[in-house]
Amino acid sequence: MPAQAWITLIVGLLAVVGVVGTVSQRTRADNRSQSWQRITWCLGRTVSENDDEAALGWRVFGTVATTPFIAKTDRRTLRVIADHIVTESDDVLAESGGSSDNGTDTDTEDPR
Repeated sequence: MPAQAWITLIVGLLAVVGVVGTVSQRTRADNRSQSWQRITWCLGRTVSENDDEAALGWRVFGTVATTPFIAKTDRRTLRVIADHIVTESDDVLAESGGSSDNGTDTDTEDPR
């Protein structure tokens, strides 16, 4: 096989590898973008006043956050977001005075 044919073959193979790499990168970027859109939707639900909607947001958030389309650094970001929201919820509960739904506070002494 002449040298010109080898050069043409090598250039053709490099072009195919370049196209495959570009398509693969584009697919990964699209998948990550769609995952972040879903995560944004979920986080919007998690802060809802409606308990059912907030629970749905957390369930879907847990599912979307574990998809293989999310990078490790993005997973760490999602963990920080989830921890922050849970910490805020704990702070709100702590500010409520610690009283139970039964109307009595078991941590306080009887003033009589």
